Amino acid sequence: MSTLFYMMYVHYPEWLPFKPERFMESEMDVRGRDFELIPFGAGRRICPGLPLAIRMVPVMLGSLFNSFDWKLEGGIAPKELDMEEKFGITLQKAHPLRAVPTPL
Repeated sequence: MSTLFYMMYVHYPEWLPFKPERFMESEMDVRGRDFELIPFGAGRRICPGLPLAIRMVPVMLGSLFNSFDWKLEGGIAPKELDMEEKFGITLQKAHPLRAVPTPL
């Protein structure tokens, strides 16, 4: 844990801004083979639900995106959304993201 923030600066000099495109050309995967990103654990203690999650998350997100029209709560424009984080045991957004779905 002591080298976590150092490693983030080494691999991603601008790690704080939300830039999902930084992973587009990356060779790393979520299956625990690369230790840059291991959301499901690795080795003998890897999450047994990994195969199901890999298959179902895109399906569920696609279903949600296609079934609803999404707007930010309070009429905030996406460019004005504050993605700042607050430090704690887990990283949380300083201002919660609230999206309002309306059926199509």
